[in-house]
Amino acid sequence: MKTPPSQAMNAKAHRGILLTGLALYLIGLAFVGAWPTPVDRPLGGLLKDLIEAARSYPLTAGITYMHVEGAANVLLFVPLGLMVALLLPVRRWWLAGVAGALISGAIETVQYLASGQRQASLGDVVNNTLGAVLGAVAIRVVRTRPAQVAAPDPGTEPVYRRRVMKTIAETADVADTAAIGEGTRIWHLAQVREDASVGSNCNIGRGVYLGPGVVLGNNCKLQNYALVYEPACLADGVFVGPAAVLTNDLHPRAITPDGTLKDSDDWVAVGVTVGKGASIGAAAVCIAPVSIGEWATVAAGAVVTRDVAAYAIVAGIPARQTGWVGEAGHPLKQDSGSWLCPATGRRYVETSGQLTPAEMG
Repeated sequence: MKTPPSQAMNAKAHRGILLTGLALYLIGLAFVGAWPTPVDRPLGGLLKDLIEAARSYPLTAGITYMHVEGAANVLLFVPLGLMVALLLPVRRWWLAGVAGALISGAIETVQYLASGQRQASLGDVVNNTLGAVLGAVAIRVVRTRPAQVAAPDPGTEPVYRRRVMKTIAETADVADTAAIGEGTRIWHLAQVREDASVGSNCNIGRGVYLGPGVVLGNNCKLQNYALVYEPACLADGVFVGPAAVLTNDLHPRAITPDGTLKDSDDWVAVGVTVGKGASIGAAAVCIAPVSIGEWATVAAGAVVTRDVAAYAIVAGIPARQTGWVGEAGHPLKQDSGSWLCPATGRRYVETSGQLTPAEMG
């Protein structure tokens, strides 16, 4: 895809920052875990004085050094849970707790095998894991909290909410972690899933479904009940007609061979890539993995099972190329060894099965 959407670039930048922060945190954690003596030894006297002072108050009379150490171990791993959960899909937040348990277990194992002054403890693993889980739960809560809906104007029907030049119907379901560009309109009963990215000035019709992580460029138009499953990626100016489907499962099954219901770990999602300005007609089906070239046109009702060249028109079941089309959407006519757009007068040259505008040939 020649023009990656700005939202996708921002998402990559944020992910890079998170990965850098996680790497620095793990380096620091490695130093703490590998230090030859207990890291709290220089502060031992001060900590004991503080604990003794706290014990003079009724609410903290029962506090001991073990309580302080346990709380410190919990807090130490909260950042790990936060960062790992942010890097994971929303529904995989719990893996941050698993990561905390594995990393803490590795640290305690090293201390047991290689350190004479550090005492390995199963309790430390439990506390560290708890910290990671708490951090992950915090991210889970934030990413799935109910959307804040602006108060509707009195007497307005239907009711819409506006978010910085965006118009989103009240009956639409837009995840908090989805990125929606300015000027985009999302109509009734549409669903935009977690981490989806929609560019500016898009029109998302009634009942449209955009799966988790789907990327749309600017000025896209998805008509009623179009279904776009992850990890589809649509460039700027893409048109998807009503009831069109972009699939993501090459070998679909509801159950595994042993009869259990499949979940996301039992298959690998594959996506449809659509180039700039391309159009997919009503009720067409694009079977992933497949690429639709820029300015191509998929006819209504077609079933696309292989890549479509730029500027090509495809139709039928399975779809086959029937001609060429220009940027204006009109079929091209052959004229004096080249192809001519009847709407704009622009000429195109065909070379080795590929079409390019004449001035670019």
